[in-house]
Amino acid sequence: MNNNSIRVQPGAVNYYCHSGAINKIEEFFCKDELNASIYIHGEKSGESIQQYLSKEVRDSKNNYLVSGHCTHEIVDLIVGESSNPPVIIGAGGGTVLDIAKAVAAKLNKPFISIPTIAATCAAWTPLSVWYTKEGNAINYEIFNSAAFLVVVEPQVILEAPSIYLRAGIGDTIAKYYEADILTKKEKDIPLTASIGLVISKQIGDVLFKEGASAFRAMDIKKLSPSFIRVVDAIIAGGGLVGGLGERYTRIAAAHAIHNGLSQLESSKKVLHGIKVSYGILVQTALLKDKEELEKLYNKFLILELPTKLSDIGVDFNNRNDVNKVINTAIAPNETISLLPFAVDNELLYRAIETVEKLSK
Repeated sequence: MNNNSIRVQPGAVNYYCHSGAINKIEEFFCKDELNASIYIHGEKSGESIQQYLSKEVRDSKNNYLVSGHCTHEIVDLIVGESSNPPVIIGAGGGTVLDIAKAVAAKLNKPFISIPTIAATCAAWTPLSVWYTKEGNAINYEIFNSAAFLVVVEPQVILEAPSIYLRAGIGDTIAKYYEADILTKKEKDIPLTASIGLVISKQIGDVLFKEGASAFRAMDIKKLSPSFIRVVDAIIAGGGLVGGLGERYTRIAAAHAIHNGLSQLESSKKVLHGIKVSYGILVQTALLKDKEELEKLYNKFLILELPTKLSDIGVDFNNRNDVNKVINTAIAPNETISLLPFAVDNELLYRAIETVEKLSK
């Protein structure tokens, strides 16, 4: 019998995604509690959410404007200056929310998550990715508690640059393609992981079907049911999949490709989900599923996701750069090792080459 024990953390205790959702905060916390909260935000995210927040949160006695990466230094600084706050509030993208989650975990306080972009499921997932001050990823830490409350104001997401939503779509589409491989590796997997796989397929279908419509809503700055479903799929759906299946529904080859690409200076400014979506194509090429690869390619064109290395600032003809990507992606500790076969330099190079040939 396989040892398939996993830790199931479905996610947020409460989730709201609708116009006026931020007002729900006041149903759970009184004005004095909100005024004594630690409020953590970025510069742009703080501005975008300002008009929706209550006066008590805006005027919080513990207001932190953060920038850069989620580091132990910034988290320890905030924790060290705290004086038993009743709740931690984070408003922003993945980095800001990772900092706020880590602060809440260290202080053992409830956490309110207010995402201002939908580029990842960071608002939902009970983990933070740690970096050095120089911006190098160290590891990630899974916390004992998820957010007590996630409130999504769709209008704020709607008015953010569309590239963030595009990245969120790419990152969330990967949930199914990576979970599909991970769940096939063993015959006997937990039922919750199987449920996570089903959900990953469902949210992927939503993104393929309604992603283009969501972008049109952003173009005209008008909320639509499709836009809200896409946001739900990224934030709630993406986070739920990983929480239900743990190692069976998290990351495989697509994220290993992302990690390889992240070694190149030319792609460092490319968002996480954009690089992951390219990794889906390479992973599919590794599996030699030509029919699925061609379907994905055409769907990626519609969603304006990358279909070749040049779309993310990398020259396929620069073999030194391509080798850097490959060497990192196939390192012993990388999740490409979770594929049902061994991947070496030559095999991965041929898969990348196959993806490049699609556009020709």
